[in-house]
Amino acid sequence: VTRRPEVVDDFVRNFLHKMGMDMTLEAFETEWYEKAATGQLNREDIDAVPDVYLRNQDLDDLTKALRSELEHVKLIAGKATQTWDKFKKERDFHRMHHKRVGQEKKKLMTDISRLRAHFAHYEPTITELRHKYEVAMKEKMLMRLERDRIIAKVEALQQQIRSMEPPIPE
Repeated sequence: VTRRPEVVDDFVRNFLHKMGMDMTLEAFETEWYEKAATGQLNREDIDAVPDVYLRNQDLDDLTKALRSELEHVKLIAGKATQTWDKFKKERDFHRMHHKRVGQEKKKLMTDISRLRAHFAHYEPTITELRHKYEVAMKEKMLMRLERDRIIAKVEALQQQIRSMEPPIPE
């Protein structure tokens, strides 16, 4: 596609419209048409805009587009950085939590092995005390049985003595 050169008045109109200068645009159009109607404009004034001006306008448009894209990319990069920082904080938190849990586990394992060793010394004593308890309970039961038997014997002998004694007169 070949680009046709713009005439001066279209160039100025496009520039004013792009910049949002509507009141200036109206004033320009009014004055332009008045001069064109009265014949005050020369033919060279109405001709095409030189290439340099068009090239400058194209470069200006490109610059604005690139600035807009740069702002958009900065926003995306900022969000990505925030997300990255958030993930780093979470990673560090979980890493510290894992280390702490590992340290607690190691301490608990040390305590368990220390307690096992400590209670291993008591095992023979506990076995000996259990044996003494069982022996004492057997002796207690034997004593009760012997006591009950002796009481029964004593009562039988007392009964026998009472039956041998003559009755006491009243």
